[in-house]
This record gives sequence, C-alpha cells and structure tokens, in this order.
Amino acid sequence: MRILTTEELADLKVLPYNIYSEYGEKLFSAGEVLTPGKLLQLKSLNKIYRDDEEIFDAKSENLADIDYINKKATDDINIEDIETEESYINKENTLDSSKKNIDDTQDDEDNLLNNNDSIEDIFQKYTISSQKKEKVVEVFDMYQNQNNLRTNNTINNADLINYQGPINKTAKITPDNQIRIKASFYDAINNMRNRSIKETVDLFLNIRNTILQDIIYSHEDFTYSSQIKLIGEYQKCHALNVAILSGLVAKRMRMSESQVYDIVLAGLLHDIGKIRLDPDLINRHIQTLSKQEKKILQLHTNIGYKILSQEMKLPENIALIALEHHENNDGSGYPIQKSGNMISKESKIVHICNYFDNLSFNRTQYIIKSNKEAVKMMLKLGTKYFAPEALYVFVNMFSYNDTQNFEDMIL
Repeated sequence: MRILTTEELADLKVLPYNIYSEYGEKLFSAGEVLTPGKLLQLKSLNKIYRDDEEIFDAKSENLADIDYINKKATDDINIEDIETEESYINKENTLDSSKKNIDDTQDDEDNLLNNNDSIEDIFQKYTISSQKKEKVVEVFDMYQNQNNLRTNNTINNADLINYQGPINKTAKITPDNQIRIKASFYDAINNMRNRSIKETVDLFLNIRNTILQDIIYSHEDFTYSSQIKLIGEYQKCHALNVAILSGLVAKRMRMSESQVYDIVLAGLLHDIGKIRLDPDLINRHIQTLSKQEKKILQLHTNIGYKILSQEMKLPENIALIALEHHENNDGSGYPIQKSGNMISKESKIVHICNYFDNLSFNRTQYIIKSNKEAVKMMLKLGTKYFAPEALYVFVNMFSYNDTQNFEDMIL
C-alpha cells in the first residue's frame, strides 16, 4: 500500500488499482470508471491509498496499455452517469480555486513535520478503530410515521428513563420530554456497535420525529432560545440542541417539510464522527489542545461523512452536512475551505446553530454567560463566518433580550 494523491488520478478514466481510505476501507475497485463525482469524493478525504502493485496484468496485451483502458472506458461510460456527476461537479466547480488555508493551518503542518510523530502516528494515537462488521444492505423508511407525526409519540421505552442530570426549568419542553429525548439520544449513540444499521437509524429517526412532534410543530413561536435549550452534559445535549435550532430555522425560512425532516436528522448526526475519536481528546476544551490535536479533532467531519454515507447509507444531503458544518462563509473553515454558495443551504443553517450552541456551552475561545451575549458574538463574527440569510433569520427568530444566565436555568 502506498499513499495516493488525486493529482495522479486526474487523467485516468478507469482505475488500474484498488483505492483505500486511511482506515483500510476499500473505496473503489480496480476497473471502476473514475467519474468527476468520485474524484471530488476522494479529494474530500484526508488521505487515500492504492495497492502497491497495479491490479491489471502488465503482460496482458489489452490491459498493459493504460491509454487503451482509458479510451475503452470513455466509449463505455453511460451518458446518464455523466449527467448525474455533472450536476454534482457544477456545484463544486470552484473547489480547487478556494483552497486557502484556515488560520494556523500552515503552522500546524510545520509542527507536524518537525515532530517525531507522523500524522499517521498522531491519528492512531487519538482515534478508536471501528470494529469490522459484515456489510448488510438494509432498507428503512426515511420518512416513517410522517403522516401521523403530530399524533403519535414515537419514543415510549420506559427503560430509557433512568437519566440523571439537570433540567431546564425555563424551557417550554416538559421535564419528562427533556429526560426522554436526552436519554434516548445518549442510548442511541452509546450502543451503536451493539445494534444493526437498521436499528440504529430507526432510533435516530424516532428521536427526530419526537423533536418535530413535541417541539418544532407543537409551538408556533418561542420568545427566547433559552425556552428550547437542553442543559446538562455537552455530549448528551449538544446534538439535540443543534437539531432543534436547525429545524426551527429551516421552518422559519419556509423550507419544505421534507427539508425540515432532513435538517433535524442531520443536526442530530452532525458530530457523529467524534465517536471514532478518543474521548479524552473530544472532551477537552479547544483552548487546551495543541495544534496537532486540533488537526486530529477536525477529522470528525470527514469521518462523520463516511459513517453517514457509507455505513448508515443515509442520503447525500444529510451526510454532506456532517462534512460541511464547520465551513465558514468566507472560505476560512474546514475540511475543504468551501465558501459562499459552494456550501449547501442546510449546512449553513446547521453551522450557525452548531456555533451558537458551542458558544452557550463555552466550547469556543469566547466566554459567554447568556444567549444575548452569544448572539452579540455571532453578529460580531458576521458574514465572515455565517451565511447572511441564515444569520438574519436566526438572529431575528428569538428576542434579543434573552439575558438570563445559563446557571439560573438549572432546575
């Protein structure tokens, strides 16, 4: 196995070797047509590898000449595949031109080069290998219970109601529902390895439906964002808060019901890549991390995308949010430094809600004591970080005078 660059693939039409991820997963097989969409997917990954030796037999009269293979592939490509990939590549057509580094990225790489540990060593140190499972194709309904959403409660497992933690006494969400939703999410995340893909996805769909039924569609308006905030451990509450806020913003922006469904599910799963990282790393405050550790932490976007798209088989628009939710409007984010319209509308919404909740949990470099201070900070960062339309809707969705201290919300 040796490391591979996407530049080496640029002129190929057919892959002459297998391509693997940094986790050893086979991404594409020798003989596959290399479409523009596949090439963009490979560009989004941190590292890719190829077989040490080419799969095609160099002694074969027809396969010895790669040019012959590429010419034959061009003749065999299905026009429908080209149209599908063109619709994707048009969306990403400025990818290469937007590769400006985020702050300190070059310093990070310099430090890595001067360190005794390689990036592979550091990655192995801070990541948890996923257990290899036999792949089973399972079918599930992304919009289960949609017609009866507002009348059926989809989470009824009393065994989950053993959660011990604080309750937000100012919330319009009932204490019972606060406990149920937190316990259900924590159980779903912690027991992913013990369940089938279908069971895991169904659990998250049930949590999504509960959020939609009991929060998004049960109230026309919330005066303060503190009225919907779940409080307690960051790992139990953050994704839920992002899902709730994102759903409310999407609803306020008059997005379709299916889009609201998808964005709530994506909010729940936007940080799922962190389950493959060392808890000691993800639980520490960002200010205590070294530059190398910050670089490892940023891998959760790539890992999350692969979990959602390859393992859980969720639609691309949902998996893409896991990849893009740290991309800033000016191109200074990660992992690909996308900017402006290159970032999906749904990702822009989740990005704002993710940052807002991180502020309220004091998981950024800024010290915030109330939601009013959090909104003030987001306005200061402005359109450098956030998409203008989504930021405008978010800021105007709640009263600006939400001055209650976070500690005063605890029951």
